[in-house]
Amino acid sequence: MPHIMRQIKALGKYAEVWPWRREVLICVVVGSLGIIIIDLLTLRYGAYYSDNILILYPVAMHSLTESFKVDIRPFEYLIILVANNIYLPLWLGVTLLCTIGATILAALVCERMFERQLPEPGWWVLGVANPLLFYVISQPIVSQALCNLFFAGAMLAFVSELDRLSDQAARGWRADKVAVLLNLIAAALFFTKETAVVAATLIPAVATLIRIKRRQSSPLFVFSLLFPIAAGICWILLKIWEKLTFPYSMVPTVGEGRYDLKLNPILWAENFITTLSFPITPLPSSFIGFELLRPLWISVALGSVILFTVALLRESVRRPKVVLPLFVIAASCAPMILIRPSELYSSMIAPFAVSIVLSNLRWLSLAYGLILYAASLGNGIIFWLGPNFNLLGLGHLEYSIYGKEYQVDPICPIGTTAHVAREGTPANDLPGVKNRLTCVR
Repeated sequence: MPHIMRQIKALGKYAEVWPWRREVLICVVVGSLGIIIIDLLTLRYGAYYSDNILILYPVAMHSLTESFKVDIRPFEYLIILVANNIYLPLWLGVTLLCTIGATILAALVCERMFERQLPEPGWWVLGVANPLLFYVISQPIVSQALCNLFFAGAMLAFVSELDRLSDQAARGWRADKVAVLLNLIAAALFFTKETAVVAATLIPAVATLIRIKRRQSSPLFVFSLLFPIAAGICWILLKIWEKLTFPYSMVPTVGEGRYDLKLNPILWAENFITTLSFPITPLPSSFIGFELLRPLWISVALGSVILFTVALLRESVRRPKVVLPLFVIAASCAPMILIRPSELYSSMIAPFAVSIVLSNLRWLSLAYGLILYAASLGNGIIFWLGPNFNLLGLGHLEYSIYGKEYQVDPICPIGTTAHVAREGTPANDLPGVKNRLTCVR
């Protein structure tokens, strides 16, 4: 009986208007403060590098078509364009809002899936408990923050839809409104980032199959399903046009290239472990860029993945209904598994993974969350110190944004660049040198 009463109390808690839960408000405040600290350091020490030209040049040209030469990310283009017309570093505010939103939505997904609340200390640090936080918010890759937000929103709508279908009580608009929202978010997800295409396809597809199986289709639901279908068709047509018009655009093919599809099951397993390890390993991922520290990070990462997997298996045995949402989250990582993993891409599942860990740690969650934030700050410090930084005399290896390969040809300082503008005559080819842009202070 006490167990049943606890379950009733927990379910009653979900019925509250979640933005007014005290722990959620604390999460927003603490998370915002933690991100603002990184933002201030980014404004002081950060710079736009040659890799960022792919984002900034179309904005300077005021050309959406120019942005399609590499990626199909219209939302990112529009956000950076608006920011550039006002004050370019405003994109930092967008990444802050998206990151906090994605974190809260992912935590609510986990609460619904496991039918228990996160411990209050976990909510207190959840907004900063992410070792990948620095990478997501310090680079002008707004598309990743948008992808994380929409993916978390789609998953919350998905688990809410599963709960409603298992209840089978409501009918009409009240029954369909969550599914309609899910389909709209999935349609938008296509145009955030290429790594989200699988999630944008899979989530509405699974929801549709469940409705068909339970014979709960409705005209409104079928109509709303046209949005992700149309978005998917448009995305494919744009990709075909992009490849035919701009041969160097990033369209995956089977091969050994950086963004090619790898047909190697062993490599898939390695990529899956790597993708999962980035969000939950309580060490700076920049350690991978140093001799001796790389084996240390790998050892801690493997241990973290093993413990995390054991905890998930135990939860799956106790609550079989969590298997489907967990499968959808894992399957949405297919681009990271089949093509290439990245700590930036792993940020899409980071809030889910961290929320699951915090829900199992209880009062230790506060310490674990602070360690993850310290790891993110460590990544920032190593990045700002530059690729020639010598940590304890250890050799510096090429890795991610922390090496010389990325930190080459700084274009403009982030903090003192109010706008970017086109310099000289427009080029017919994609820019690759910094003198195509002018930094306006």
